[in-house]
Parts: sequence; C-alpha cells; structure tokens
Amino acid sequence: MIICTQDDIIFNKYKDAVNNRKVKFKIQVIFSKWWPIFLNKYKHLNIRPIVKENVDKMINCKTGNLGFHIFKCPNCHKTLNVACTCKSRICSSCGNKYNEQRSTSIFSKIFRWKHRHVVFTIPEELRRFFREDRNRLNYLFDAASLTIKW
Repeated sequence: MIICTQDDIIFNKYKDAVNNRKVKFKIQVIFSKWWPIFLNKYKHLNIRPIVKENVDKMINCKTGNLGFHIFKCPNCHKTLNVACTCKSRICSSCGNKYNEQRSTSIFSKIFRWKHRHVVFTIPEELRRFFREDRNRLNYLFDAASLTIKW
C-alpha cells in the first residue's frame, strides 16, 4: 500500500516517471531462446530447482501457457482473453512491477528523511559455505544487524 498525499508534487513526479517507463527489450525472449541450450551445455552445474522453476514460469508469462481469464462485456458481448502472469520476481514484467510498487512505496515513506544505505557482501572464498546451507545466512544477517546497532 502506498501512503502519500495527493498534493505531494515531488512524489507525483517520481510516480509518473516510474509508471511511464517502457521496457526496451524482453528478457523473456532471450531466456526462451537460450535457456534450454544453457541447461544442456552446463548440465554439471548444480542449479537449484527453484531457479529452474522461476525461469520456466518467466518464459511462459503472458503466453497463455499458465492459463488465461476471459472477460465478456454484458452489453456488446465482446470477449477479451487475458493471459495469466507468472508473478516471479525474476520476470522483467512481473518482477519489475513489484520493484516499481516497492520503490514508490519506499519513496513516499522515507525519502524525506536522512538515511544510510549499507551493503554487506560475502567474500568469494566464503560464498560456497553459505550456498551449502542457506540457513547460515541468518547468522550473517544477525551479525550485520548487531554491527550497525552497536
């Protein structure tokens, strides 16, 4: 939910700029062509099932393969078929929509306040340790939180 006032000129300019952006290319097209080739060539990679699932959903987004809704006008009886979306964050359409809504919401709440943005990274040598057990990331987040709070 976006919390803002209608007379906030800066917020409205930001919201309009976000809503008027046009996607210049579709990652879906690239993945449709190259994903099967990539999987075949790099069979030895241990790609997590959730990644494969989300890529497959993205490839089928708005194609009708995920289903569709039929809308019918009660007056003129014309119908409109609307293909279902994948709702995956990696999708350039669905994920972008989520990101735009989130950034608009954040902008409306905190951009008037002084704040800091901090990024913690994992050294390359330690990344395998966290890939082996994703629950270890919780310890990392707790440590990062304590570091900032102290």
